[in-house]
Amino acid sequence: MDNINTSSANIADALKLLDDAAELKKEELKSVITNKYGHLRSMIMETEKGFVKAVTDAKTQAVSAVMQAKEIGTEKGVELAKDLDKSVHTNPWPYIGGTAVIGLLLGFILGRNQK
Repeated sequence: MDNINTSSANIADALKLLDDAAELKKEELKSVITNKYGHLRSMIMETEKGFVKAVTDAKTQAVSAVMQAKEIGTEKGVELAKDLDKSVHTNPWPYIGGTAVIGLLLGFILGRNQK
């Protein structure tokens, strides 16, 4: 019976050692995961900040380009209108004839019997 108690005590001691070792490894593993996760999280945060900055910069550049294109388009439209006005005032008959021909063609196309 003394042998069974000693054996049980040895098994209990061995189980306690295994439990302590597992607890130690658990803490070590937890520490490693926390460090790696913290590093990963900081990398993600830095990447996110860089992405937000890039998107903001792209938006600013796009708005600037659109505004510039609008200004250029407006200037070109005004120039074209001025040139057309000068041309019509200089020689109006080709424009009057062209308008008459276009009116006749549209009247013919729209006035046809659609049966």
